[in-house]
Amino acid sequence: VEKNVSPLLFLVTSYALTVETPIKNVEVARGKNATLHCNFHTSISTHPGDFVVWKKIIRKVKRPNKRNWYFDGLVQYGKGYENRIQFTGDVNSGDISITIQEVTMEDNGTYVCSVRLREDPPRQSALTSLFVLIAPSKPECKIVGTAEYGQNINLTCFSHEGSPKPTYTWQSFNVQNEPRVLPTTNGEQITLKNISADTSGFYICTSTNSVGKEFCNMTVSVVPPSMNIALYAGIAGGVLAAVIVIGILAYCCCCRENKDYEETKSERWRFCPAQTPNPHKMSLFILGMVSAFNLVSIVYAKT
Repeated sequence: VEKNVSPLLFLVTSYALTVETPIKNVEVARGKNATLHCNFHTSISTHPGDFVVWKKIIRKVKRPNKRNWYFDGLVQYGKGYENRIQFTGDVNSGDISITIQEVTMEDNGTYVCSVRLREDPPRQSALTSLFVLIAPSKPECKIVGTAEYGQNINLTCFSHEGSPKPTYTWQSFNVQNEPRVLPTTNGEQITLKNISADTSGFYICTSTNSVGKEFCNMTVSVVPPSMNIALYAGIAGGVLAAVIVIGILAYCCCCRENKDYEETKSERWRFCPAQTPNPHKMSLFILGMVSAFNLVSIVYAKT
């Protein structure tokens, strides 16, 4: 019976090692120092072959060791962390907290604190996460689309930096600088549909997170469709001139009795004999004038 008891007692004492991270989420502003807390407890004494390892996890894959502490005093650093990490607790008493100096966005992530004691296996670990905080950068605002009557346009707003990820809110003021209600006030993009002169005004986007806020503003000026009015005026002028020329030619044709002019005995030119104009030619003249004036009316209506 005692032979069966001894292994049980041995197993209980061999798993006495525990590792814990009292602060699971650490938030620090970029450029400041971040302390990641970790403690271990064991009922045995540590030996030179025992060690502590801190690692960073990215996409569930552990990176090369960031810092190893061996209980014989040897310390090893991972690439890029030399002179940036130091143990800030009393390792020999179980406090294996570390401090990362001048944190950057590269330091964002989840870290594993592991302890391996040869006389108290197996290795035990605990997790803690570091969140590097950055205020939003000044957002970039754009108008996507053509600001003309009847069109749909998108207003976009985006901060290239910000941790946590910024949220975006919108405000608008008309041309008299009076506030007005928008159909949507949140998000990186808002859509303005079937725009008109009333859509013109000022639009402000505010980018916000727990660290700070920034904003950008833009002016929207809605104009009529961008056909070239000068081009229309030129076309109208040309058509009007053509109407005048056609009218003169048609009048002359109606006044002529036949194709050949004859001089009188007094050698005068009979430009317009006093006789009834040709009805067929007169109808053509009237039809041409009406069509030409209709064309001019259409052109002017478009301008």
